[in-house]
Amino acid sequence: MAPIIRTALTLLLGAAPMVGASANPLAGTWRATQGGQSVEITLSPDGAFARRDRAPDGTAMTVSGHWTLNGSGPWLRLVVEDWAPRRACGLFGCTDIRMLPGETYRYILRDGDRLMLEDTGGRTEFQRAS
Repeated sequence: MAPIIRTALTLLLGAAPMVGASANPLAGTWRATQGGQSVEITLSPDGAFARRDRAPDGTAMTVSGHWTLNGSGPWLRLVVEDWAPRRACGLFGCTDIRMLPGETYRYILRDGDRLMLEDTGGRTEFQRAS
C-alpha cells in the first residue's frame, strides 16, 4: 500500500468516532422544582444547552448557549449566548435584563437519573426527564 494512502487511512480511522463509545451521561433533559419555581435544562450531546425557568406567577425566562465539562474535577460550565426576555417592564418603565457570560457548577450524577448542581447560591437537584 502506498505511504500516502496508508497515512490517509490512518488519519481517517483516527478521526472516526469509536464504535461503542458511550455518550456523555450528563446529556439529556433535566427538571427541578423548588419553592414553586421550575427549571428545565437540556444538555445536548453536541454541546448546546437550553434552560427554561418558570416563576410561581408563570413568568418564564429562557437561556441558551454551550456547555462543557471543565478541569479534572466535576465542573459543568455553561456559556450563555442568548436569553429572553431581554427587557422587563413594570409600573416605573422598562429595564434591560443583563446576564453573566457564563455559569459554573460543581455537579454530582447519582444513579444516572439524578443530577445535583451546586454553586455559591446553593444546591439544586434535578431529575432526568422521561
